[in-house]
Amino acid sequence: MRNIITLLLLLFSVAVKAQNPFLDSYIETALENNFGVQSKAQNIQAVASEKEMIKGEATSNLDLMYGYGVAPIETRNGPIDHKLSAGVMLPWFGTRSKKYDVVNFKVEKAQQQKQQTENTVKYTVRALYFQMLQNKKDLFSARRNFEILKTFESIALTQYENAKGSLVDVLRVQMQIEEAENKINDLTADSTLFHQQFALVLNHQVDAIELSEQFNFQSDSTAFLEQNPKLLELDATQKVVNAEIQSVTKEASPKIKVALEYSMIGNTQMQSDNSGNNAVMPMIGLSIPVFNSKKYNGKKEQLALNNQTLQLQKQELQNVLQTEFLKAENQKSDAERAIRLMDQQISKVDQAIKIQREVYTVGNNSQGSAFIELLRLQMQRLDFQFEIHKAEQSKHTALAKIDFLRGV
Repeated sequence: MRNIITLLLLLFSVAVKAQNPFLDSYIETALENNFGVQSKAQNIQAVASEKEMIKGEATSNLDLMYGYGVAPIETRNGPIDHKLSAGVMLPWFGTRSKKYDVVNFKVEKAQQQKQQTENTVKYTVRALYFQMLQNKKDLFSARRNFEILKTFESIALTQYENAKGSLVDVLRVQMQIEEAENKINDLTADSTLFHQQFALVLNHQVDAIELSEQFNFQSDSTAFLEQNPKLLELDATQKVVNAEIQSVTKEASPKIKVALEYSMIGNTQMQSDNSGNNAVMPMIGLSIPVFNSKKYNGKKEQLALNNQTLQLQKQELQNVLQTEFLKAENQKSDAERAIRLMDQQISKVDQAIKIQREVYTVGNNSQGSAFIELLRLQMQRLDFQFEIHKAEQSKHTALAKIDFLRGV
C-alpha cells in the first residue's frame, strides 16, 4: 500500500512539473545562470566546510614544557636534571558529533535558502512569460482590429461615393485606424522590452522566445504550503538551535587531558638497580569547568529563547502564507469569472456588429449615427478581447503564485 501511495505521489509531482516544454526550458536556463542561485550553492559548500574546522578544534594545541633542575631533586635513582612534558586537551565524549549535527542542520538551512532563491527565479520567469503571452495575444487582436477598420474605411468610402454616407464617417474611421496603428506600435515596443527583460532574467541571450499556452498547475489545496522553502528554512533553523543547545551541554562537560612526562636522571652515589635510568610517566587528568557553569547556562537559556522566537516566526509565516494563498485563489476566481463574462460579451457584440453593419450598408446614413455605433461596437469588442487576455494573464499569474507559495 505504501509503495502505491509513493508511486502516486511521484506521478503527481511529475505532472505538476510538466508546465510546457518551452517554459520548462527557460526556467532551467534561468536556474543555471542565475547569480543568486550560484551564490547560494557556494554558501552550502562554505557552511559544509565548517566540519573541517571542527576536526581542527577537536584537540587543543600540543603543550610542550621543558624543566631544568637548577637545584635538582635527589631521588633514589639520582637527581632529576631535566624534565620534558607534552600534553593535549581532548573534548568530552560525543562533543564532536554534536558539533557535526549543528553543521549538518546549517547545511540543511542553506539548502532551503537556495531552494527559496530558485523558487523566486521560477516565479519571476513564469510571471514574465505570462506577460509576454498576453502581449502576443493583444498584438494579434490589435492587428486584426486594424484590418477590420481598414475594411470599414473601404465601406465608408463606398457609401460616401454612393451618396449614402458622410465624409465625416470616412474621417472618423481614419482616425480610429491611426489610433489602432499607434496601439500596434506600443504593443510592439512592449514586446521588445519584454524580450530584453526576459534575456536579463535568464542571463542568456534568446533569439526567439517560444510562447505556448499549455500549463499544468497543482490542484487547489493548502496542504502543500508546508513545503514552502521559507517555512522549511525556519524548521532547519530550529534544528540548528536545538543542536547547538546539545552542543553547549557537551561543551560544559569536563575536558580530558592526556600527557607524557619524560625525566632525565643524573648519576648518584646511592646504590640502586635503576641508578641513572631516565623515567617516563604517562598522565591523564580532567579539566572541570567549575566556575564557568553560568556561562554555559546563559548560552543555553539564550538559545532556548531564540527557539521560542523562531516558533513564533514560523506561526506568523504560516498565517502569511495562508493569507497569500487565499488572495491568489481569489485572484484566480475573479479572473475565471471575467473570462466567462467577456466570452459572453464578445459573442453578443459580434452579433451586434453583424446587424449594425447590415444597417449601415443597406440604409441611408447621411447623419452617420449607424456608422458611429458600428465603430463603437468594434472598439468595444477590442476592449473585451484585451480584458480576456488580461484576465487570462491574471489567472496564470495567480496559479504561478500558488505554486510559488508551495515551493514548486
